[in-house]
Amino acid sequence: MAVTIVATEQDVEPPRVLVSVTGLTVGDSVHVYRVTGGERTLVRAGAYASVPDPSFLRIDAEMPFGVPVSYLAIVNGTDEYTTTPDTYTLAGGQVVVTDAISGLAAQAVILAWPEKRYARPVSVFKPGGRNVVVAGDWGQYEGTIEFVTESTSQRDNLMTTLTEATEGVVQIRQPGTKAYDGVDSYVTVVGATDRRHSQDGSDPRRVLAVDAVETDAWPQTLEARGFTLQDIADAYTDPVLIKEWTFTSTTESWTTTNGAVARVASPSAVGDGSLRWTPNSTGVTEIRSPLTALTGTGPGATYGLTFSLYSALGISALLGYVTLGFYNAGSAFISGSGSVSIGAVNATTWTIATVGFTAPVGATQFRASFTHVGNAGPTELLYFDSVQAYEGAPLLELSNDFATLLDIAEADWS
Repeated sequence: MAVTIVATEQDVEPPRVLVSVTGLTVGDSVHVYRVTGGERTLVRAGAYASVPDPSFLRIDAEMPFGVPVSYLAIVNGTDEYTTTPDTYTLAGGQVVVTDAISGLAAQAVILAWPEKRYARPVSVFKPGGRNVVVAGDWGQYEGTIEFVTESTSQRDNLMTTLTEATEGVVQIRQPGTKAYDGVDSYVTVVGATDRRHSQDGSDPRRVLAVDAVETDAWPQTLEARGFTLQDIADAYTDPVLIKEWTFTSTTESWTTTNGAVARVASPSAVGDGSLRWTPNSTGVTEIRSPLTALTGTGPGATYGLTFSLYSALGISALLGYVTLGFYNAGSAFISGSGSVSIGAVNATTWTIATVGFTAPVGATQFRASFTHVGNAGPTELLYFDSVQAYEGAPLLELSNDFATLLDIAEADWS
Protein backbone atom coordinates (compact mmCIF):
# COMPACT_ATOMS: atom_id res chain seq x y z
CA MET A 1 0.00 0.00 0.00
CA ALA A 2 1.46 3.32 -1.09
CA VAL A 3 2.05 6.08 1.43
CA THR A 4 -0.35 8.98 0.93
CA ILE A 5 -0.68 12.35 2.67
CA VAL A 6 -3.99 14.22 2.54
CA ALA A 7 -4.95 17.59 4.04
CA THR A 8 -8.68 17.95 4.76
CA GLU A 9 -10.11 21.27 5.90
CA GLN A 10 -12.54 20.71 8.74
CA ASP A 11 -15.96 22.31 8.60
CA VAL A 12 -15.42 24.52 11.62
CA GLU A 13 -14.74 28.18 12.28
CA PRO A 14 -11.95 29.17 12.40
CA PRO A 15 -10.75 26.57 9.87
CA ARG A 16 -8.45 23.75 10.92
CA VAL A 17 -6.84 21.04 8.83
CA LEU A 18 -6.81 17.29 9.46
CA VAL A 19 -3.53 15.95 8.05
CA SER A 20 -3.54 12.19 7.45
CA VAL A 21 -0.60 10.05 6.41
CA THR A 22 -1.78 6.56 5.43
CA GLY A 23 -0.17 3.43 4.01
CA LEU A 24 2.58 3.42 6.62
CA THR A 25 4.29 0.35 8.03
CA VAL A 26 4.08 -0.12 11.78
CA GLY A 27 7.40 1.10 13.19
CA ASP A 28 8.02 3.80 10.58
CA SER A 29 9.24 7.20 11.75
CA VAL A 30 7.17 10.15 10.56
CA HIS A 31 7.64 13.91 10.51
CA VAL A 32 4.81 16.10 9.21
CA TYR A 33 5.53 19.72 8.26
CA ARG A 34 3.48 22.71 7.22
CA VAL A 35 5.13 24.47 4.26
CA THR A 36 4.49 28.18 3.68
CA GLY A 37 6.60 30.39 1.44
CA GLY A 38 9.21 27.63 1.22
CA GLU A 39 9.61 27.48 5.01
CA ARG A 40 8.94 24.23 6.85
CA THR A 41 7.30 24.23 10.28
CA LEU A 42 6.73 21.00 12.17
CA VAL A 43 3.01 20.43 12.67
CA ARG A 44 2.04 20.21 16.34
CA ALA A 45 2.97 16.75 17.66
CA GLY A 46 3.95 15.96 14.09
CA ALA A 47 7.06 13.89 14.89
CA TYR A 48 6.73 10.22 15.81
CA ALA A 49 9.68 7.88 16.08
CA SER A 50 7.82 4.59 15.63
CA VAL A 51 4.18 4.66 14.54
CA PRO A 52 1.96 1.96 16.12
CA ASP A 53 -0.59 2.12 13.29
CA PRO A 54 -0.50 2.36 9.46
CA SER A 55 -2.27 5.74 9.71
CA PHE A 56 -0.86 8.89 11.31
CA LEU A 57 -3.24 11.80 11.90
CA ARG A 58 -2.70 15.28 13.27
CA ILE A 59 -4.79 18.45 13.53
CA ASP A 60 -3.18 21.68 12.34
CA ALA A 61 -4.97 24.57 14.04
CA GLU A 62 -2.15 27.10 13.58
CA MET A 63 -1.75 27.60 9.83
CA PRO A 64 -1.77 31.15 8.38
CA PHE A 65 -4.70 32.41 6.32
CA GLY A 66 -4.72 33.91 2.85
CA VAL A 67 -1.44 32.34 1.66
CA PRO A 68 -0.71 28.99 -0.03
CA VAL A 69 -0.08 26.19 2.48
CA SER A 70 1.01 22.62 1.74
CA TYR A 71 1.92 19.70 3.98
CA LEU A 72 4.97 17.48 3.76
CA ALA A 73 5.51 14.05 5.32
CA ILE A 74 9.02 12.64 5.68
CA VAL A 75 8.99 8.91 6.38
CA ASN A 76 12.03 7.17 7.84
CA GLY A 77 14.12 10.29 7.27
CA THR A 78 14.28 9.97 3.49
CA ASP A 79 10.98 9.43 1.69
CA GLU A 80 8.98 12.62 1.12
CA TYR A 81 5.28 12.97 0.34
CA THR A 82 3.50 16.29 -0.15
CA THR A 83 0.05 17.78 -0.73
CA THR A 84 -0.96 20.32 -3.34
CA PRO A 85 -0.82 23.86 -1.90
CA ASP A 86 -4.15 25.22 -0.69
CA THR A 87 -5.19 28.62 0.66
CA TYR A 88 -7.33 28.69 3.79
CA THR A 89 -9.74 31.54 4.35
CA LEU A 90 -10.77 33.18 7.60
CA ALA A 91 -14.31 34.50 7.15
CA GLY A 92 -15.53 37.80 8.52
CA GLY A 93 -12.52 40.02 7.91
CA GLN A 94 -11.57 40.11 11.61
CA VAL A 95 -8.54 38.69 13.38
CA VAL A 96 -8.92 35.43 15.26
CA VAL A 97 -7.54 34.64 18.70
CA THR A 98 -7.17 30.89 19.24
CA ASP A 99 -5.96 28.21 21.59
CA ALA A 100 -4.99 25.29 19.36
CA ILE A 101 -4.74 22.88 22.28
CA SER A 102 -8.20 23.29 23.76
CA GLY A 103 -9.98 24.52 20.63
CA LEU A 104 -11.04 27.85 22.19
CA ALA A 105 -11.36 30.63 19.62
CA ALA A 106 -12.73 34.16 19.29
CA GLN A 107 -12.87 36.76 16.53
CA ALA A 108 -12.60 40.51 17.04
CA VAL A 109 -11.49 43.72 15.35
CA ILE A 110 -8.14 45.23 16.30
CA LEU A 111 -9.01 48.85 17.00
CA ALA A 112 -5.47 49.95 17.81
CA TRP A 113 -2.01 48.43 18.14
CA PRO A 114 0.17 51.54 18.16
CA GLU A 115 3.48 50.07 19.23
CA LYS A 116 5.60 47.08 20.05
CA ARG A 117 8.16 47.55 22.79
CA TYR A 118 11.44 45.64 22.74
CA ALA A 119 14.05 45.46 25.48
CA ARG A 120 17.20 43.59 26.41
CA PRO A 121 17.74 42.08 29.85
CA VAL A 122 20.65 44.12 31.21
CA SER A 123 22.68 44.63 34.36
CA VAL A 124 24.63 47.86 34.86
CA PHE A 125 27.78 48.08 36.97
CA LYS A 126 29.73 51.29 37.73
CA PRO A 127 33.31 50.35 38.54
CA GLY A 128 35.63 53.33 38.73
CA GLY A 129 32.95 55.71 37.58
CA ARG A 130 32.38 53.82 34.34
CA ASN A 131 29.22 52.12 33.17
CA VAL A 132 29.73 48.42 32.45
CA VAL A 133 26.66 46.85 30.90
CA VAL A 134 26.08 43.10 30.74
CA ALA A 135 23.29 42.54 28.20
CA GLY A 136 21.37 39.56 26.97
CA ASP A 137 19.61 38.91 23.69
CA TRP A 138 17.02 41.30 22.31
CA GLY A 139 13.67 40.17 23.67
CA GLN A 140 10.36 39.53 21.99
CA TYR A 141 7.86 42.36 21.86
CA GLU A 142 5.50 43.68 24.52
CA GLY A 143 2.58 45.96 23.80
CA THR A 144 -1.05 46.85 24.29
CA ILE A 145 -3.57 45.58 21.73
CA GLU A 146 -7.04 47.12 21.70
CA PHE A 147 -9.75 44.75 20.52
CA VAL A 148 -13.30 45.95 19.88
CA THR A 149 -16.23 43.57 20.20
CA GLU A 150 -19.69 44.25 18.78
CA SER A 151 -21.83 42.20 21.18
CA THR A 152 -21.83 40.91 24.73
CA SER A 153 -21.47 37.32 23.53
CA GLN A 154 -18.46 38.24 21.36
CA ARG A 155 -16.84 40.04 24.30
CA ASP A 156 -17.49 37.09 26.62
CA ASN A 157 -16.10 34.64 24.07
CA LEU A 158 -12.91 36.68 23.69
CA MET A 159 -12.49 36.95 27.46
CA THR A 160 -13.00 33.20 27.88
CA THR A 161 -10.37 32.47 25.24
CA LEU A 162 -7.86 34.84 26.87
CA THR A 163 -8.43 33.76 30.46
CA GLU A 164 -8.72 29.99 29.93
CA ALA A 165 -6.00 29.55 27.30
CA THR A 166 -3.60 26.64 27.70
CA GLU A 167 -0.53 27.83 29.66
CA GLY A 168 -1.88 31.37 29.18
CA VAL A 169 -0.80 31.39 25.51
CA VAL A 170 -2.99 32.38 22.55
CA GLN A 171 -2.27 32.74 18.86
CA ILE A 172 -3.34 35.86 16.94
CA ARG A 173 -3.86 35.50 13.18
CA GLN A 174 -5.10 37.99 10.60
CA PRO A 175 -7.39 36.98 7.71
CA GLY A 176 -4.72 37.43 5.08
CA THR A 177 -6.78 39.60 2.72
CA LYS A 178 -4.45 42.55 3.45
CA ALA A 179 -0.78 42.82 4.29
CA TYR A 180 -1.17 43.13 8.06
CA ASP A 181 2.50 42.62 8.70
CA GLY A 182 3.46 41.65 12.23
CA VAL A 183 0.00 40.60 13.44
CA ASP A 184 0.43 36.82 13.38
CA SER A 185 2.11 35.84 16.63
CA TYR A 186 1.82 33.95 19.90
CA VAL A 187 1.28 36.02 23.04
CA THR A 188 0.68 35.66 26.74
CA VAL A 189 -1.89 38.08 28.10
CA VAL A 190 -0.68 39.52 31.38
CA GLY A 191 -3.55 41.96 31.92
CA ALA A 192 -6.57 43.56 30.30
CA THR A 193 -8.77 46.63 30.65
CA ASP A 194 -12.42 46.34 29.68
CA ARG A 195 -14.05 49.66 28.79
CA ARG A 196 -17.24 50.81 27.17
CA HIS A 197 -17.11 51.88 23.54
CA SER A 198 -19.56 54.63 24.46
CA GLN A 199 -21.25 55.63 27.68
CA ASP A 200 -24.70 54.72 26.39
CA GLY A 201 -25.80 51.84 28.60
CA SER A 202 -27.62 50.24 25.68
CA ASP A 203 -24.45 50.05 23.56
CA PRO A 204 -23.07 46.47 23.80
CA ARG A 205 -19.74 47.34 22.16
CA ARG A 206 -16.64 47.05 24.29
CA VAL A 207 -12.96 47.85 23.89
CA LEU A 208 -10.67 45.29 25.48
CA ALA A 209 -7.15 46.71 25.94
CA VAL A 210 -4.92 43.67 26.31
CA ASP A 211 -1.38 43.83 27.70
CA ALA A 212 0.39 41.22 25.60
CA VAL A 213 3.86 39.73 25.76
CA GLU A 214 5.07 37.83 22.70
CA THR A 215 6.10 34.28 23.51
CA ASP A 216 6.78 30.94 21.87
CA ALA A 217 4.00 28.53 20.95
CA TRP A 218 2.87 25.74 23.25
CA PRO A 219 5.27 22.81 23.72
CA GLN A 220 5.31 20.37 20.79
CA THR A 221 4.19 17.56 23.08
CA LEU A 222 0.74 19.17 23.42
CA GLU A 223 -1.53 18.04 20.59
CA ALA A 224 -4.22 20.17 19.03
CA ARG A 225 -7.66 19.04 20.10
CA GLY A 226 -8.85 16.29 17.78
CA PHE A 227 -12.58 16.95 17.60
CA THR A 228 -15.15 19.71 17.76
CA LEU A 229 -18.89 20.00 18.14
CA GLN A 230 -18.97 20.53 14.38
CA ASP A 231 -17.35 17.13 13.89
CA ILE A 232 -20.10 15.51 15.91
CA ALA A 233 -22.75 17.44 13.99
CA ASP A 234 -21.20 16.25 10.71
CA ALA A 235 -21.18 12.62 11.88
CA TYR A 236 -24.69 12.79 13.31
CA THR A 237 -26.64 14.79 10.77
CA ASP A 238 -30.15 16.01 11.50
CA PRO A 239 -32.41 12.98 10.89
CA VAL A 240 -35.03 13.17 8.15
CA LEU A 241 -38.43 11.95 9.29
CA ILE A 242 -39.76 9.29 6.92
CA LYS A 243 -42.73 7.97 8.90
CA GLU A 244 -44.59 8.79 12.10
CA TRP A 245 -47.30 6.80 13.86
CA THR A 246 -49.32 8.75 16.45
CA PHE A 247 -52.40 6.51 16.82
CA THR A 248 -54.77 9.46 17.03
CA SER A 249 -57.74 7.49 15.67
CA THR A 250 -56.73 3.98 14.51
CA THR A 251 -54.11 1.27 15.02
CA GLU A 252 -52.53 2.49 11.73
CA SER A 253 -52.16 -1.14 10.54
CA TRP A 254 -49.94 -2.27 13.40
CA THR A 255 -50.34 -5.97 14.21
CA THR A 256 -49.29 -8.54 16.81
CA THR A 257 -48.23 -12.19 16.63
CA ASN A 258 -49.92 -12.99 19.96
CA GLY A 259 -52.61 -11.13 21.84
CA ALA A 260 -54.46 -8.10 20.54
CA VAL A 261 -53.86 -4.45 19.60
CA ALA A 262 -56.29 -1.56 19.90
CA ARG A 263 -56.20 2.20 19.67
CA VAL A 264 -57.12 3.84 23.01
CA ALA A 265 -57.53 7.43 24.11
CA SER A 266 -55.57 7.03 27.35
CA PRO A 267 -52.84 6.83 28.46
CA SER A 268 -51.13 8.98 25.86
CA ALA A 269 -47.61 10.40 25.72
CA VAL A 270 -48.73 13.57 23.92
CA GLY A 271 -52.46 13.63 24.65
CA ASP A 272 -53.92 12.22 21.43
CA GLY A 273 -54.18 8.49 22.11
CA SER A 274 -51.89 5.47 21.94
CA LEU A 275 -51.69 1.87 20.75
CA ARG A 276 -52.49 -0.70 23.45
CA TRP A 277 -51.02 -4.18 23.24
CA THR A 278 -52.61 -6.95 25.29
CA PRO A 279 -50.38 -10.11 25.43
CA ASN A 280 -51.89 -13.57 25.89
CA SER A 281 -49.30 -15.56 27.92
CA THR A 282 -48.05 -17.61 24.94
CA GLY A 283 -44.33 -16.95 25.34
CA VAL A 284 -42.45 -14.71 22.92
CA THR A 285 -44.81 -12.07 21.58
CA GLU A 286 -44.30 -9.29 19.08
CA ILE A 287 -45.99 -6.11 17.96
CA ARG A 288 -44.95 -4.67 14.62
CA SER A 289 -45.52 -1.89 12.12
CA PRO A 290 -46.71 -2.26 8.52
CA LEU A 291 -44.08 -2.33 5.75
CA THR A 292 -42.78 1.20 5.21
CA ALA A 293 -40.72 2.63 2.34
CA LEU A 294 -37.15 3.75 2.97
CA THR A 295 -35.93 7.09 1.63
CA GLY A 296 -32.18 6.52 1.54
CA THR A 297 -31.84 3.12 -0.08
CA GLY A 298 -28.55 1.35 -0.48
CA PRO A 299 -26.05 -0.42 1.76
CA GLY A 300 -24.82 1.53 4.74
CA ALA A 301 -27.79 3.93 4.95
CA THR A 302 -28.49 4.62 8.60
CA TYR A 303 -31.96 4.68 10.14
CA GLY A 304 -33.31 5.41 13.58
CA LEU A 305 -36.46 4.61 15.48
CA THR A 306 -37.82 6.62 18.39
CA PHE A 307 -40.93 5.71 20.36
CA SER A 308 -42.63 6.21 23.69
CA LEU A 309 -43.46 3.08 25.71
CA TYR A 310 -45.72 2.78 28.75
CA SER A 311 -46.00 -0.37 30.85
CA ALA A 312 -48.66 -1.04 33.44
CA LEU A 313 -46.33 -3.30 35.46
CA GLY A 314 -42.85 -2.38 34.23
CA ILE A 315 -40.44 -4.32 32.02
CA SER A 316 -37.01 -5.68 32.87
CA ALA A 317 -34.12 -4.61 30.64
CA LEU A 318 -33.78 -8.28 29.64
CA LEU A 319 -37.30 -8.65 28.26
CA GLY A 320 -37.83 -5.92 25.67
CA TYR A 321 -36.11 -5.66 22.26
CA VAL A 322 -36.52 -3.56 19.13
CA THR A 323 -35.72 -4.83 15.63
CA LEU A 324 -35.87 -3.39 12.11
CA GLY A 325 -36.54 -5.95 9.39
CA PHE A 326 -35.42 -4.91 5.90
CA TYR A 327 -37.24 -5.92 2.70
CA ASN A 328 -36.71 -5.47 -1.03
CA ALA A 329 -39.07 -3.80 -3.50
CA GLY A 330 -41.02 -7.07 -3.86
CA SER A 331 -41.59 -7.17 -0.07
CA ALA A 332 -39.27 -10.15 0.30
CA PHE A 333 -37.38 -10.26 3.59
CA ILE A 334 -33.65 -9.56 3.28
CA SER A 335 -32.37 -9.46 6.84
CA GLY A 336 -33.02 -8.14 10.30
CA SER A 337 -31.02 -5.44 11.99
CA GLY A 338 -30.40 -7.47 15.09
CA SER A 339 -32.22 -7.02 18.35
CA VAL A 340 -31.44 -3.95 20.46
CA SER A 341 -32.51 -3.84 24.09
CA ILE A 342 -34.44 -0.73 25.05
CA GLY A 343 -33.46 -1.07 28.71
CA ALA A 344 -35.76 -1.19 31.71
CA VAL A 345 -39.20 0.43 31.55
CA ASN A 346 -40.61 1.66 34.83
CA ALA A 347 -44.24 0.99 35.65
CA THR A 348 -46.85 3.64 34.78
CA THR A 349 -44.26 5.99 33.29
CA TRP A 350 -43.74 6.91 29.65
CA THR A 351 -40.22 5.93 28.55
CA ILE A 352 -38.68 7.29 25.35
CA ALA A 353 -36.39 4.85 23.53
CA THR A 354 -34.16 5.63 20.55
CA VAL A 355 -32.23 3.05 18.54
CA GLY A 356 -30.30 3.13 15.27
CA PHE A 357 -29.85 0.60 12.46
CA THR A 358 -27.96 0.20 9.17
CA ALA A 359 -29.69 -0.97 5.98
CA PRO A 360 -28.34 -3.93 3.95
CA VAL A 361 -27.88 -4.08 0.16
CA GLY A 362 -31.14 -3.95 -1.75
CA ALA A 363 -33.36 -2.73 1.07
CA THR A 364 -36.23 -0.47 -0.01
CA GLN A 365 -38.71 -1.16 2.82
CA PHE A 366 -38.57 -1.85 6.53
CA ARG A 367 -40.77 -3.11 9.34
CA ALA A 368 -40.28 -2.02 12.97
CA SER A 369 -41.07 -4.51 15.73
CA PHE A 370 -40.96 -4.73 19.50
CA THR A 371 -40.48 -8.16 21.06
CA HIS A 372 -41.37 -9.23 24.59
CA VAL A 373 -39.53 -12.47 25.44
CA GLY A 374 -41.37 -13.18 28.71
CA ASN A 375 -44.65 -15.01 29.16
CA ALA A 376 -46.60 -11.78 29.35
CA GLY A 377 -50.24 -12.12 30.31
CA PRO A 378 -53.34 -10.00 29.68
CA THR A 379 -52.65 -7.85 32.76
CA GLU A 380 -49.24 -6.78 31.47
CA LEU A 381 -50.58 -4.13 29.16
CA LEU A 382 -48.13 -2.15 26.99
CA TYR A 383 -48.84 1.15 25.25
CA PHE A 384 -46.97 2.69 22.31
CA ASP A 385 -47.10 6.29 21.15
CA SER A 386 -45.24 8.77 18.92
CA VAL A 387 -43.33 6.14 16.94
CA GLN A 388 -41.00 7.91 14.52
CA ALA A 389 -38.75 6.40 11.86
CA TYR A 390 -36.14 8.59 10.22
CA GLU A 391 -33.07 8.48 8.05
CA GLY A 392 -29.82 9.50 9.72
CA ALA A 393 -28.09 8.65 12.99
CA PRO A 394 -29.83 10.34 15.94
CA LEU A 395 -27.86 12.38 18.45
CA LEU A 396 -29.60 10.40 21.18
CA GLU A 397 -27.69 7.37 19.93
CA LEU A 398 -24.29 8.84 20.91
CA SER A 399 -24.29 6.94 24.20
CA ASN A 400 -24.73 3.62 22.37
CA ASP A 401 -22.41 4.19 19.40
CA PHE A 402 -19.07 3.62 21.08
CA ALA A 403 -17.17 3.01 17.84
CA THR A 404 -18.10 6.37 16.36
CA LEU A 405 -17.48 8.15 19.64
CA LEU A 406 -14.00 6.61 19.74
CA ASP A 407 -13.33 7.68 16.16
CA ILE A 408 -14.39 11.23 16.97
CA ALA A 409 -12.31 11.35 20.14
CA GLU A 410 -9.21 10.11 18.32
CA ALA A 411 -9.92 12.19 15.18
CA ASP A 412 -9.46 8.97 13.19
CA TRP A 413 -11.90 9.98 10.49
CA SER A 414 -12.19 12.73 7.97
